[in-house]
Amino acid sequence: MKHEPEKWKADYNRDGYLVVPDALDAATLASLRAGIEKITADPDGYPPHLRQWLSMERDYLKKKSSQNDLTAEQVGNAVRNIMELPLFDPIFADLICYRPLLDVLETIFDSSEFSFHNYKCIIKAPRVSSKFVWHRDLPYLEHSTPNLITAMLCLDEMTEANGATVVMPGTHRIPHEQVLPSDTDIPEDKLPAGERVTVKCPAGSAVLFHVNIIHGGGANRSDIPRRNVIGIWAGPDTYPTTMARFGYQDLMPRSKDPARQKQMRMTFPHLYGGKN
Repeated sequence: MKHEPEKWKADYNRDGYLVVPDALDAATLASLRAGIEKITADPDGYPPHLRQWLSMERDYLKKKSSQNDLTAEQVGNAVRNIMELPLFDPIFADLICYRPLLDVLETIFDSSEFSFHNYKCIIKAPRVSSKFVWHRDLPYLEHSTPNLITAMLCLDEMTEANGATVVMPGTHRIPHEQVLPSDTDIPEDKLPAGERVTVKCPAGSAVLFHVNIIHGGGANRSDIPRRNVIGIWAGPDTYPTTMARFGYQDLMPRSKDPARQKQMRMTFPHLYGGKN
């Protein structure tokens, strides 16, 4: 990964999103792909405590039939969303400590005191996936400030054909109080005027965007999957406002606080060299 902190900050602040090519090294990319492929190979075979975190295309169709021109039978057993990835495989827990991504996050937050929220995987399965509605991420996240970053790690090339994310640059510049609960599903006729950019990038790229930016995406009718491991990260003094918590939430892998550093060593002794 090419280290370009000034470009990272300039692109992110101007547009509300940033593309970092080659953020994932080849070995990490391969292990993440293998981990996701293992989960999606037999989603209904998981025990209930894990199966509850898998969302299927067929179930999404029941709620959002307008987002797909196929039937439940046609989409079959395609997985749409995997929540709580660290529960499925330790490689996704270790990803919390992945240094190249942490370098970018520390640069954009302009602080080492940022914290992990959660990891999930969004999947647009070949030939069958639904479209994504236009939305902002902040209403889902329910934090005290909008100083949060969605960090998307691309396990596959993102193209228009396989349903690449489409963003509206500049729409992140909105006061916190003007973000509405209904912004989780913004109708086409309610979108602000402005440019729409399809984020095209090779596998291994990281795409980071502000949680207020409006984005969506088309269906995947290609033969290539579009799988993105997505992490949410909270900046300094930004806290959840509901009782919901995720596995490993609130870890601070770059913190200068000795107590936080001890927490990381105790949580990941194989990565940080000891339990104390």
